[in-house]
Amino acid sequence: MRRSLLSANVKVDDAERIEDSVLLPNVRVGAGAALRRVVVDKYCRIPPGLTVGFDAESDRKRFHVTGRGVTLITPEMLGQVLHVHP
Repeated sequence: MRRSLLSANVKVDDAERIEDSVLLPNVRVGAGAALRRVVVDKYCRIPPGLTVGFDAESDRKRFHVTGRGVTLITPEMLGQVLHVHP
């Protein structure tokens, strides 16, 4: 892990690499995942082996990539549904 900020209650299961990234609260990163220049929204479950931030063209197909090359990942982009209680 290099130059990254992990918020409260973030769990990383032997990730390959996390670099120049921000992980918001309650994120889980699966084993073998590699993240570079990403912002991961709260409650995301990053699947094992997912690679994001190394191929902007590929990332744009699934995630939002800013003009400066930072990739945003939300639960919805991963096909995950958050249950919100009123």
